[in-house]
Amino acid sequence: MRAGQFNWQQKGWPRATCNRAALRDELAAFKVAFMELKKALKKPQDMEVVARALTDEAVKTSAIEGVNVDESVVMSSICKALGVEYAPKGFTKDARAEGVAQMMLAVREKWNAPLTVKLLTGFHGALMAGEEKRVAVGAFRAHKEPMRVIRRHADGTAEIRYEAPPSENVPKEIAAFVRMWKAPATTPAGVALKCAMIHPHFESIHPFEDGNGRVGRALVAKALAEGLGIPLVLPVSTVIARHRAAYYEEINEASRSLDWTNWAAFFIPVLTEMMTSFVAAMRFVKAKRDYLAKYESGFSERARKVVLRMFEDGEEGAKGVLSAAKWMRMAKVSKPTATRDLGELVAQGAIVSEGLGGPETRYRLNSSLHEPIDQLNEPLNEPIGGLNEGIKDWLVKLIKRHPGVRLPYLKSVVGASTSTVERAVAALISAGRIEHRGSKKTGGYFVIDGAS
Repeated sequence: MRAGQFNWQQKGWPRATCNRAALRDELAAFKVAFMELKKALKKPQDMEVVARALTDEAVKTSAIEGVNVDESVVMSSICKALGVEYAPKGFTKDARAEGVAQMMLAVREKWNAPLTVKLLTGFHGALMAGEEKRVAVGAFRAHKEPMRVIRRHADGTAEIRYEAPPSENVPKEIAAFVRMWKAPATTPAGVALKCAMIHPHFESIHPFEDGNGRVGRALVAKALAEGLGIPLVLPVSTVIARHRAAYYEEINEASRSLDWTNWAAFFIPVLTEMMTSFVAAMRFVKAKRDYLAKYESGFSERARKVVLRMFEDGEEGAKGVLSAAKWMRMAKVSKPTATRDLGELVAQGAIVSEGLGGPETRYRLNSSLHEPIDQLNEPLNEPIGGLNEGIKDWLVKLIKRHPGVRLPYLKSVVGASTSTVERAVAALISAGRIEHRGSKKTGGYFVIDGAS
């Protein structure tokens, strides 16, 4: 192994650098999403949303490491601790699920506690409490063998992707880590950069025998909570899981350099996407609850099942279009019955008809999901350059700079309404200036060669 191959072997460690000027767009987008989330959190927290966020984070942070945990166990444990009524289905004994749930709860409880060695080992102790005694629980590694990240190839060969500092160095490394990151970040840019830097720093030390990734991502969630000033564990890993391959490649690159600008250019948009998605989830849960509180008592059992089925598919399902033919399929009824059911719901105000009437009439749920999303009242201190050139031209420039970018990021950067950005993207696709590549869930937008 050549000297200086990994970041901790290089001169200047642990003072990694990040070119803030090169991250101007990423930081501006993060600020838009951060301020929108902060505004949304001024209202009392919906404990159902909090419980779901904690559960998603617990399940996904484990899955990233290849550890599958029983979601019902996680949800049950979290809901019990938060006092949220929940009856899990298929409850089984799952020590790993219980452990990661307890770590999420510990992060929420200690969201504004000072960063200390005791805090780190406490998070690890909660995570690994139910594990068999194959690893040291709540204690740093002490074995003499090198701590390595190995990639095994299909031909049977193995590649050393990373080798962490020797175990004997861990106490010194963690002491430096605590000194560097104990102060909370409060400005949007400060929060974004702290999250982007604290994660690869912790992963590079790799202080525990197991669970480093999960504890490291928990520290990112803690830094976000500190910045927001509220005990909320955001589902960071839920979005990381969508970009899992890129996540591993980028953090591996960061492990070999002290310039973490490229890593931050990847990770900050992930956090932006996560915050945008979380605000949408908050809005959806509230809209669902308000809608059912207003109309459910007047539903027939058949109508209730259909409407709940639409909400089961999330915001996209709840905003879907209904027709007599669709109602026939979902409710398994005749056309006259479907027409009568829809007429009753229109009379109640539960659905709204669109069109000129007759068999082509379309309907939608009369929920707040169809209302425009409030925009931020306060402008950015550093306006995003290019908006005065027109939203379409700005989107093309943004996509050219970040090939493969996804819609949530574009929405948060531009700061316009969801429908405005979607219409602009659709127009650019029709004009042959951009295209979408890959699957609907994981693909992104690219500028077509020759387009300007």
